[in-house]
Amino acid sequence: MEENIRELIFFHAFSCIGGFGPQKFKKLLAHFGTLERAWSAGREDLLASGIGPTATKNFLEKRVGMAPEKLFSELEKESVGIITPSSQFYPPQLKEIPSAPAVIYGRGNLEILKNKSIAVVGSRKFTEYGQRTTQNLCRDLVRAGLTIVSGLALGIDAIAHRATLAAEGSTIAVLGTGIDDDTIYPRDNFNLAKDILAKGGTLLTEYPPHTPSLKQNFPARNRIMAGLTLGTLVIEAALDSGSLITAGFALEAGREVFAVPGSIFSPQSAGANFLIKSGAKLVESATDVLQELNLAERDQPKLQKIYEPKTREEEKVWNTLSSDPLHVDRLVKLTRLNPATIGSTLATLEIEGVVRNIGGQNYIRI
Repeated sequence: MEENIRELIFFHAFSCIGGFGPQKFKKLLAHFGTLERAWSAGREDLLASGIGPTATKNFLEKRVGMAPEKLFSELEKESVGIITPSSQFYPPQLKEIPSAPAVIYGRGNLEILKNKSIAVVGSRKFTEYGQRTTQNLCRDLVRAGLTIVSGLALGIDAIAHRATLAAEGSTIAVLGTGIDDDTIYPRDNFNLAKDILAKGGTLLTEYPPHTPSLKQNFPARNRIMAGLTLGTLVIEAALDSGSLITAGFALEAGREVFAVPGSIFSPQSAGANFLIKSGAKLVESATDVLQELNLAERDQPKLQKIYEPKTREEEKVWNTLSSDPLHVDRLVKLTRLNPATIGSTLATLEIEGVVRNIGGQNYIRI
């Protein structure tokens, strides 16, 4: 078996032990030359490597009964690849952050880890405004050639992944658990994870298969999202949202932070508004992001042609509607058109694809 494969086997074995980050791996390699030699070492040699007594004790206790080759073969059964900084698939952007993981696990199309990408994150408790904003921005960012990175969480994260797939773009889901079928989390988004894989996307994590959902792993996951990408775009986030943690990691890594403004009355927008006050780039369209990232004009999405009403009735309805939901009864009063005319005009505008019924006879402009 080739030595590089042997080294991957033991990278994975140490990762399964837990507690071995970039610095400890560096110390082991500096002292032993290979991780295979480190795996067989005794207590005194391990202490001499500088990994410390706690890590040494934990390793010696957990090493008993572990079979590195068997563990590695299980990766292949799950179609999970192990990626180290020397791998061709290790994301170049991620290498630049101070806390770059020594081991990451990927499943799916690993080639897209080299793509230019942006993290899109936000609240689990989203509003209609947040949903539409996420869908529109992801669509246009995909058209510009960017890969969308998010965390597979419920809410804005899941919307970002789905909007990317709907636009036939590439998306990377970064998890705080294992990426094997048994431990993909949240379970409510298991089918979404499978869709991402089926449509050429990637699942990524720094945790080995069968790592369950642990609260402390998710902030660490956020640094990978920030490190992978050119910038982080926050759409709807409360002041205590994990999205602000991701934005903080982006700043630490020297990456751009973007935020979509929201209502001062919406708790879901308080975090995004705070970021803007703190210096984040205010985003109203994908062009704001693309210009800040200095992407070539040819990479930018073509602006949609502005709708031109064809009748006086269409003009009244079109000019009265906005991105805020408006009930049909209110539309009748504001336009002074009769209900039948309003109904037929709305139907025409829906066919044109420029308005949408969002439920309860409430309409918005698209």
